[in-house]
Amino acid sequence: MTAGEVRLPRIPWTRVAPEPLAARFVERPNRFTAVVEMADGVPARAHLPNPGRLTGTLEPGCEVLLDGPYPPPRSLPYTVVAAREGRTLVCTVTTYANRLFPALRRLGMFPELPAGDLAAEVVHGPSRFDFRAGGVLVEVKSVTLRGSGGWGLFPDAVTARGARHVRELAELARRGRPAAIVFMAQRGDVRRIAPAKEIDPAFAAALAEAARAGVALLGCAVRMRRRGAVSARRVPVDLDYE
Repeated sequence: MTAGEVRLPRIPWTRVAPEPLAARFVERPNRFTAVVEMADGVPARAHLPNPGRLTGTLEPGCEVLLDGPYPPPRSLPYTVVAAREGRTLVCTVTTYANRLFPALRRLGMFPELPAGDLAAEVVHGPSRFDFRAGGVLVEVKSVTLRGSGGWGLFPDAVTARGARHVRELAELARRGRPAAIVFMAQRGDVRRIAPAKEIDPAFAAALAEAARAGVALLGCAVRMRRRGAVSARRVPVDLDYE
């Protein structure tokens, strides 16, 4: 472990299989379905719990890790929980970041957030936010895209919903309600995080507006191994990707 890195308790990313199953990615016929080749060469279909493009990560022939098989009546017997990009294992489950956040907060990864109760799926006006930490509303963003120089970029596809949430947090901050956005790189090879302006300029503009309004922008990178996350470290969030 490197300086500033904290060890995580075991938080499995599988729900059915005691150990993830190795397979090879073949193709993605739609956003939430992947065709894979199992270890015995038999093709199978798996749920892909990530609406992003997974650019550079989910490439034909790459190794993927699966949870399953799930019993009927589920139509897709497996779930893709991770993909190997080069030597780096990348979590492909966006909601896994939300499962990690409470443990990271308990371990002191985000000292900017106050102590106090943690509530999930917090309804505020017409929107639902991921957490309320003490009195701070928190949105958690799962980062999978890696640019040159070790930059983690978000998003990897246009997210109108994400931009709307960021604008709402900015408005709340202007009214005196503390808010934060946690960018969690679900891969250990990221050194800093920035908005992907070329992919989604509207989100980048909303994030800059939120920063000016006082929304805290917090980042961390999580190292993944076969069974899930093993450690994490803080990384800076910049508004400009260079």
